[in-house]
Amino acid sequence: MTSSPKPSEGCGICLAPGDSVNHLDHLAPLSFLMGMPLVVDVELLTETMKTYYPQVETLYIDHHAKILEYFAHNHDFLFVSSANYRKDLSPLFEVIFRKQMQFWYCPHGNSDKSIDTFKDQHYFFTYGPLMEERLKESGILDTVKGYVRTGNYRFPFYQMHEAYYDALVEKEVFSQFAKKQPTILYAPTWQDLESSSSFTDVGLLVPEQVPESYNLIVKLHPWLIHYKPGYVMHLEERYRDVSNVAILSQYPLVLPLLKRTDIYLGDFSSIGYDFLYYNRPMFFFEGSHWKNPKEYSSYLHQCGVVIPPSAYENVFPFIEKHLSSQEALQPIRRDIYQKAFGEERSFESIKEEVYHILDQHSTVK
Repeated sequence: MTSSPKPSEGCGICLAPGDSVNHLDHLAPLSFLMGMPLVVDVELLTETMKTYYPQVETLYIDHHAKILEYFAHNHDFLFVSSANYRKDLSPLFEVIFRKQMQFWYCPHGNSDKSIDTFKDQHYFFTYGPLMEERLKESGILDTVKGYVRTGNYRFPFYQMHEAYYDALVEKEVFSQFAKKQPTILYAPTWQDLESSSSFTDVGLLVPEQVPESYNLIVKLHPWLIHYKPGYVMHLEERYRDVSNVAILSQYPLVLPLLKRTDIYLGDFSSIGYDFLYYNRPMFFFEGSHWKNPKEYSSYLHQCGVVIPPSAYENVFPFIEKHLSSQEALQPIRRDIYQKAFGEERSFESIKEEVYHILDQHSTVK
């Protein structure tokens, strides 16, 4: 016997923003756990979804007007990872379709960057206590219609399909390396309004300096190709046939890479919070252009060692010198992971909370 659908089932759908490959690793697991299709409007994302998230139903609609019409006639709630969608699309739904579309914001990563993206959203997801504390301090938590804590829901999704993803990254990434040896992952963020990226300072230096005794994965933020196309193209060409360096410029997967990473090298990317799960050595660049607008802007950096600008020409000797001090940081990494994500939550409990909120506001019966 099958249970009857909940009143809210079918009234919500996910929308991927343009060609933002990096958002898929957050929206696809969300679509999976909610049982919702994911709509894309770029052919590149259709192919990406087939390869990396075949578990998720994908709808490709090639024209923006068609997308809005489809949503207006079939759905009340739109799950998005772009903070501007509510502000930009709400007037269109209201003027063209006389529709009060409700937006549910899904953050694409847990980081120390500004939480202004949560402002003026109808509903949103949070990861855990740390995010909720910052949202409460800012007053945002008191203005939202409803929110649901997800924990680090991407880990259970990955673990459900671990064999598939492990085989995929072995084929596409790790098979490039000539030897099995310690792996360092360098994951610079994009050059946002806080100038958070270390890429312009050390993006070319890190692969240049890597010793033969390490394998290096440079996982670039996909938006860097728009901001520094020359740098990205240079890296891809320069290291195409280097046997211990892999350059990933438009790669959506994160967790199966982290599973096989021995040392994390980052700046302000949300990937750093994901890596806390494995409780392994972490090093950070803060970059010469970084603006520090809030006291918590480098909160994660207490989980590793910050590499000073004086060591940028000798990154790997600095790392090896400070590896022995990393063991003492294991307790704080465990503690901050717990604060960031809280207890793991079942997909069913997340869905039930979302349904409860949707059923209070849905016009689809």
